[in-house]
Amino acid sequence: MTAFPSTRWSLIQASERPPGEIAAAWSELVRDYRPAIVAFFRRARAAADAEDMAQEFLLRSIRENWWSRADPAVGSFRRFLFVLLTRFLAQQRDLAYRRQERSSDAFDAGHNDTPDKQFDIDFAACLARSALDRLRADYACDGRDAVFDALQEWLSDTPPRGDLVRLGESLGIAPNTLAVQLKRLRLRFRKTLVEALEQLSADAREADSEASALRHALRRTLA
Repeated sequence: MTAFPSTRWSLIQASERPPGEIAAAWSELVRDYRPAIVAFFRRARAAADAEDMAQEFLLRSIRENWWSRADPAVGSFRRFLFVLLTRFLAQQRDLAYRRQERSSDAFDAGHNDTPDKQFDIDFAACLARSALDRLRADYACDGRDAVFDALQEWLSDTPPRGDLVRLGESLGIAPNTLAVQLKRLRLRFRKTLVEALEQLSADAREADSEASALRHALRRTLA
């Protein structure tokens, strides 16, 4: 079996790596997935404080080396991040109780409305955005950013032929050629998503499990 390549997640879990290198990798990851973190706190009836809580979470996770708590059995960044968020939220609720700060303007310290499936949906959105950003950068390097911007809205939909004709005229590309480019873009997008998941997983099996979990979460939104 071919060895699974080193990933950002495996680097974070590698205790023998220089602390500064691990800190930089962790900082990059939590900032990439900040929108999912903010959404987590917002759903916890902390809408007014969600941004501040997310910032505190990010700062403390970096300052206190929270990545060192990662059990080797936790095979993915997504699962570990959800555990950290849940624990952090519980701590904030305990503080709210002790400070007697429960009010209509504060989050409900006794309520938990942060299901892991919704977190998975937000996480998947961040993953897709990251993949799209990477693809757009690749297209821009080839001088084809206009093509990417025009085609990305059809990554999951079939465009009417008339739209391809009009788009082709504006870009100076034949409709049939544009259709081929759209097909290639979809393939590259799927490949980029797979590569992104691999970077957040400990091994190939875990990457497959992550893909299944996120697909399941997204299907639930369409049901």
